[in-house]
Amino acid sequence: MSLANIRQKAKLKPPIMVIYGPGGIGKTTFGATMNKPIIVQAEDGIGKIECPHFPVAKSYNEFVSNLKALIDDESEFKTVVIDSLDWLETLMHEHVCEKNGWPDISAPAYGKGYSACIEIWKEYLALLNQLRDKSFTILQIAHNEVRRYEDPSSEPHDRHQIKLHRKAADLVIEHSDAVLFANYKIGTIQVKGKGGGMTTKLKQGDRTIFTQETPGFQAKNRFGLDNEMPFDWKEIREQMLR
Repeated sequence: MSLANIRQKAKLKPPIMVIYGPGGIGKTTFGATMNKPIIVQAEDGIGKIECPHFPVAKSYNEFVSNLKALIDDESEFKTVVIDSLDWLETLMHEHVCEKNGWPDISAPAYGKGYSACIEIWKEYLALLNQLRDKSFTILQIAHNEVRRYEDPSSEPHDRHQIKLHRKAADLVIEHSDAVLFANYKIGTIQVKGKGGGMTTKLKQGDRTIFTQETPGFQAKNRFGLDNEMPFDWKEIREQMLR
């Protein structure tokens, strides 16, 4: 090692991302619009989408074998879409329970089952690093859930979070370059009530993607993206490259 190894600017690597949100909003379709994608399935979320994909993995070992095939073999694909993290977590729980003879992941005392699963998550994330080293962009799909969030600096409140065990979610978020929250815009309209008076009614609008955390949801990015962006990979990618 010498001073000649010092670099002024970091080499831009393909991003590792998460997109999460309610079911049916189009997360898998979003992934299918990316550059030469292949979907690695832990659930049958493709529906009628036409996109190269592996069959739904029936076990964690089968899922890992699919990832290793992309690492070991040359292919035309440029994007790996993981569908979905919460179903992958189920495969991980089954894998850990079978290995240790537990009836379910919550059976061991003091959360030992979930702690053992964290080691499996680290193994999975190491595989994602290998995929990125082969120049794959990675999009991980997840569902959302609303949880009570205890913030020492403010009152407890509900917020949208990734539907994973808390420690697993923290690990995935830390590892990712972007965590994108997909949701519908909520607006208001004035409607005439039964008595003839006008009342305000909530109205669900277009799909949108949020890139920065707020009290209402988890999100982050390392690219300086606008706080809210269109539900469109091309526009997001263009801004990442600025």
